[in-house]
Amino acid sequence: MFRFELNSLIYGHKTNVMNEPTKKRISYDSIFSIAKKTVPGMPYYVCGFEETYKNSPAFYSAVTHVTPQLFTSSMQYKINYLDPYTGALKLPSTSSGKNNVIDWIMGFHYTFALGEGGELFVVLLDIALLISIITGFIFYRKYVWKALTFRVKIKFTNWRIASSGLHRVIGTWALLFNLLIFLSGLYIQRRFFVERWWDKYTDIANAEHQHTNKIRFPLASVSLDSLKEVAIQKAPYMHFLSFGIDCANGGAISAVGTKQESIFQAYDNVVAVNFNSAGRYTGTAYTPWKNYNTSDKFNDINFAGFHTGWAFGTFGKIVWCVMGCTPAFLSITGFMLWWRKKKYFKK
Repeated sequence: MFRFELNSLIYGHKTNVMNEPTKKRISYDSIFSIAKKTVPGMPYYVCGFEETYKNSPAFYSAVTHVTPQLFTSSMQYKINYLDPYTGALKLPSTSSGKNNVIDWIMGFHYTFALGEGGELFVVLLDIALLISIITGFIFYRKYVWKALTFRVKIKFTNWRIASSGLHRVIGTWALLFNLLIFLSGLYIQRRFFVERWWDKYTDIANAEHQHTNKIRFPLASVSLDSLKEVAIQKAPYMHFLSFGIDCANGGAISAVGTKQESIFQAYDNVVAVNFNSAGRYTGTAYTPWKNYNTSDKFNDINFAGFHTGWAFGTFGKIVWCVMGCTPAFLSITGFMLWWRKKKYFKK
């Protein structure tokens, strides 16, 4: 929930930079040049300034694909944060979470650090959560409506009565919360239920997205900084974020940004102003939200925002953190209720 805040808190001394108005930030061309020199021969690069950190340090990401294996991620990358004025390396990171414990925890949360095989296991746990929700509704069906309308009074006469009341009330609200977590999580991972996803592990023809030897950079005469100005002219509504350089497909360049149109839209609305390797404009990829049909709008809803509470701002993230502790609390109160019954039947 607070991934970016924790990243800034823990690694801020390495990534946050003092704003120096008298100094000029390094160019996008310089960032790309550093990326090519440090991590050469990669099929895809991303270059920009990271806005989630104070005063936006420069960064580049180098991405490659390897032969798909069930328990190894087919996409591997390196992200290096740079001083925006000197280009000096400040914080290196990788897809495995090296040098960044928050990113590692994030990856472990939805993959158990086991690639897509780990994600599949998480989906199975998601289904187990559904079974728990169904059985919970069945066992506490008489209390659901009363608890949701705050008509169940919790008595604190002793720990047995208190634990029973807390278990029912908190458990009822947790059922609704966990149902939202289940539905949003299952939709995020819906690709596991599509035959095309499994093809890449069984069909060689669909597995050829591994690291390519045909790397081609944009022409040396092409300036990314000049292309940024052209991109803003072509798409003045775009909030520019970074450049993507596809060296596996002829060195094509995309100036990528967003136009926020709906807080429930996935990653706002992505805008890509595209150029070929010679820097010639080839078109803009952008579809206004109003032109989406009903199916497209549903597919573009940011379910991750509901899954993490981000869609509701800081308040939502706090509530999600508190509700995320309910399984542990219910495990304790549930054990206490079971232990009480066990002692009762022994008598």
